[in-house]
Amino acid sequence: MDQASGLRGEGMGSHAENRRIHLPRVISITSGKGGVGKTNVSANMAYIMATRFGLRVLVLDADLGLGNMDVLFNIRPKYTLQDVLMGDRSLPEILVRGPGGILILPAASGVEEMTSLSRDQNLRLLEEFENLSSDLDVLLIDTGAGISENVLTFNLASRETIVVVTPEPTSRTDAFALMKVLFRRQADKPFLFLANMVRDRQEGVALFDLVSRVADSYLPGLSLSFAGHLPADPSLTQAVRAQKAIAEMLPGAPFSKGMEGVVRSLLSRPPKSGGEGGIGLWMKRLAGAGLETP
Repeated sequence: MDQASGLRGEGMGSHAENRRIHLPRVISITSGKGGVGKTNVSANMAYIMATRFGLRVLVLDADLGLGNMDVLFNIRPKYTLQDVLMGDRSLPEILVRGPGGILILPAASGVEEMTSLSRDQNLRLLEEFENLSSDLDVLLIDTGAGISENVLTFNLASRETIVVVTPEPTSRTDAFALMKVLFRRQADKPFLFLANMVRDRQEGVALFDLVSRVADSYLPGLSLSFAGHLPADPSLTQAVRAQKAIAEMLPGAPFSKGMEGVVRSLLSRPPKSGGEGGIGLWMKRLAGAGLETP
């Protein structure tokens, strides 16, 4: 797979001079626990945004020590974010192109040091986003699970945070714990609740109501909205084994159709204006403010 050196003029910056420079939507996709389908959500959301809605999408695999976005897309990157943090490469140099024209910033896998970056390393990585072209519509950040400093940093660095939750009690509990920690660091941060692996919309809404009632009781002022639901779909396993996004392999599958509805709803309610400056400046300012809180 070609690296970013061949992509900058092709996809991200070839016509940047003729387009109005703007800040992309910065959306983190996160969860309190692993195994809830977060990376599948990220991959298929990116693919649908690019192919169905014509958006220029960049996916950051922010599960820094256990990245697997490249595995899901059957991509073998030459460089990863580890090379960026070591100072050997810049972010544009490690970009790879995935299906549907999406761009991917791959993480390292099986590298223990990447799982607990220092505050300065986190900020340096965010600062590296200044090297990326502004010729993007959406930056999707696929975070790790839990409440590690890496997970918190990237969620604080996004304008919007989608929390993926399944009906499992542990998923609900851990999702609430994650939102509680983020809320304490950034009280005005909005959260979008995405019910995954549910039978139907009714079960998804019931799951949202359950978590939002707890949030109302223990975290008054927390902004939590329902982003939609995704059905439990056995064919998703088939796509994962084939190392393809199910939206590409089986566009008529229930999960694919559900994801298209989620994306359509998300794009119909754009966030508030993010202000001036490049991607990196905006992310560094926002994450830095959150990181100052112990």
